[in-house]
Amino acid sequence: MVVKILRKERRGRLIFEIQFRGISRRFEWTVEPRYWRNPIIATILWLLAPVFLWMVGRYSLISTLVFANVVAMISVAYSLRVIGTGRLDFGPIFFVALGGYVAALTSKWYGLGPLETFFIAFLMGIFIGFLLSPIVVISRGIYYTLITFVLPFVLYEIAYWRSDIFGAETGIPGVPPLLPLINPIEAELAYFYLSAVFVLAYVFFVDKVLRSKYGLMMGVLNEDEDIANMYGINTNYIKIIIYSITSGMISLAGWFLAHYYMSFTGVLYLSPEFLTLILLSAVVGGKGAVYGAVVGSYFVIGVRELTRIFLGGYSIVVFYAVALSMIFLLPEGLWGLYRKRRYREYIPSIKVRRKT
Repeated sequence: MVVKILRKERRGRLIFEIQFRGISRRFEWTVEPRYWRNPIIATILWLLAPVFLWMVGRYSLISTLVFANVVAMISVAYSLRVIGTGRLDFGPIFFVALGGYVAALTSKWYGLGPLETFFIAFLMGIFIGFLLSPIVVISRGIYYTLITFVLPFVLYEIAYWRSDIFGAETGIPGVPPLLPLINPIEAELAYFYLSAVFVLAYVFFVDKVLRSKYGLMMGVLNEDEDIANMYGINTNYIKIIIYSITSGMISLAGWFLAHYYMSFTGVLYLSPEFLTLILLSAVVGGKGAVYGAVVGSYFVIGVRELTRIFLGGYSIVVFYAVALSMIFLLPEGLWGLYRKRRYREYIPSIKVRRKT
């Protein structure tokens, strides 16, 4: 295997060319410091947040950050799904519950650990997503939206119908923890950084996809599917692949929740309230903005927690009032504010069409 580094071919980029048995592949890496500074600063502040909460004695808020990371995982995968399929999807919570149920039931029935259930939940999510992916091809508009909206409620009814298996409101107890830590504070810190690794991995993966030729194809598909077909783009192939992969990614969020709480109550994550959190995170962060999905998740979960602490019974009203105001006042989301000031920085984002 031969690795060549071509520095001067493009300004500000390192291009790695890997040759192995006659096969040559190129990978690009942006090296201009102006593209690094703000993401690095934001990442450092993000990773230091739980340490600051630990120092000031607000240990309970660390679990809020963990939950925000889980919502960010779902929102990033959901944003890729919306971009890659050109459809408004209401079904991410279906795969959250699927991943959680698979992890909890395989742990309960077969005594599997988190590592084994990780692969099973991921592969099951991809498999079920592949089986359901034809709905992306044969339906569009309000029909697709209704189908994806109904799917979680079908699983919701099944969870109550077979409460002996799925536990309904009591959930499935006895799920082994991800990390065998006794000290609760150390455990919360470890869970935060573990979930942060997942968020960074998701963002890195989606970033690379959107920078690739497939990202360009998804951009054309998202703008006008008929024109994409005229250009010879296999839109059905792209939609099926993206739907299947993002289903597996979202299922891992359910896997994490099951092992994090050491039990899984799927009906909580099949509720409209949880779906609203996911949709608000994606929209408030910025439609089609991968990094905005992370920012939106922290904003939505943070406002939700602060209103709950300080406003009590009025928290729900104030929370949704703030969220709706953000959508009305910032149509491009929070990430749009950053992009207006840093418009020269190349960060993947694709315009999500209004007509779905």
